[in-house]
Amino acid sequence: MDVLSRLSQQHRRSGQGQRNRKLRSTPLKRSNSRRRLAKEHYKKGYAAGYQMGIASGKEQFDHHIEGTSIIIPTYNKLNLLKQCIASIQQYTSEAHEIIVVDDASTDGTAAYLRKLSGQIRYHIHDKNYGFAGSMNTGLKMAKGNTICLLNNDIIVTTNWLGNLLHCLESDPAIGMVGPVTNYISGEQQIEVSYSTNQEMQQFARQHNEQDASKWKFVERIVGFCMLFHKSFFEQTGYLDEGYKIGNFEDEDFVIRTRLAGRKLAIAGDCFIHHLGSQSMRELGEQLQEIYKKNEAFYEQKWSNPYEWVQRVTEWSESQAVFKEGELDTVASRRAISFYPTHVAVTGLNGTVYWVEQGIKYPIRGAYPFPTVKLSQIELLSWPTGSDIEADIAAEKWRGTMTLDDTIPDGGVFVTESGHWFQRDGNTCRMLISEYVLKRWKLNDRVMSRSGVEKSQLVEGLPIMAAPVLVNGNL
Repeated sequence: MDVLSRLSQQHRRSGQGQRNRKLRSTPLKRSNSRRRLAKEHYKKGYAAGYQMGIASGKEQFDHHIEGTSIIIPTYNKLNLLKQCIASIQQYTSEAHEIIVVDDASTDGTAAYLRKLSGQIRYHIHDKNYGFAGSMNTGLKMAKGNTICLLNNDIIVTTNWLGNLLHCLESDPAIGMVGPVTNYISGEQQIEVSYSTNQEMQQFARQHNEQDASKWKFVERIVGFCMLFHKSFFEQTGYLDEGYKIGNFEDEDFVIRTRLAGRKLAIAGDCFIHHLGSQSMRELGEQLQEIYKKNEAFYEQKWSNPYEWVQRVTEWSESQAVFKEGELDTVASRRAISFYPTHVAVTGLNGTVYWVEQGIKYPIRGAYPFPTVKLSQIELLSWPTGSDIEADIAAEKWRGTMTLDDTIPDGGVFVTESGHWFQRDGNTCRMLISEYVLKRWKLNDRVMSRSGVEKSQLVEGLPIMAAPVLVNGNL
């Protein structure tokens, strides 16, 4: 074969090789191209889905259900929690959701709750926030138009929730309803004659026949089981987390309920079984110490709480807030009705507001004086006015400290009686305790004035402390 023929043959082979390489590379390029395209589609789809999820979350955030949110705080004692949830699932025919808040249990509670995902809603704290802190987390999560705070050492029974709801809905003046049980302090304990769970449920079936004649209004109910409307919670606010671990936070909530002019009722036709503060008992010697500290905080905060309830009741009657024995819902008082004027407050997003005569004004700029942190539901209770500059708000704060012969609007003063007051428009409002003075950061604004000067102002509602919120996501 001559040289020309060999070169021609090599050229043809070379061309064939190039064509073969092109043929071999084409599927790979196509595959890479398809993967890139799929990846782009995935990114676009994920982004679209993410935005849809955010939109759905926002839409559902304030969504309420036509039912009851049953909130159960728990700390260890997994066996009790299982019994409680099982009894709710077996004996609750009314629409409801179960919310469990776990205070960093170490006995497998978290794993158990995750297994129940889809059947219940839950939140697991990173530490033990105590009864009030756990209940507050549950209250924030609740979507029901009624809410039941329930201990984890409870076994519910036939008709329990229906009978509680029937009592609650019977009178718009009722703030909270509680059942009767076998083991509790006060008027909610009744005599029982059973010794096994089966006998207990038989006792409950006979006892829980709906009967309004067994209802009664009382001055106090205990926090092992309390039912109320969500709207009542939004008016009254969260439990006070100044009470550590447990004890007295329910007493505090009861006082606030009664100051707001709401009734407390025991539904005597609703019996549930109480195993008896098992988690608290496990604290042993610490329990007495916790009890004493919480009792001291309660007394420091309220001084003489039932005297205040009586005084506010008499004040309400004088102001014709009640009509023919029925609560005038238009004039119904909220927590903020007992908060001071001329104070600076803040919430979750860090915005500072100046509160004056029942309106909150967003402050622009750096406000130099003390602020008090409140929950979102408290902040939302006040209507919002137009923005004010920080220097104007500061000048208002200074204006409440004048030392001339007049008592300025918003001024805080002490009389020779040793009691503290604040002028609020034409009214004079007494601070319930020294703790209240300090809680609202008013202790640096106190002036001395005579009882005669005080008597020239009309008596208004007293001023109480806002709840302490340790868990800052409220």
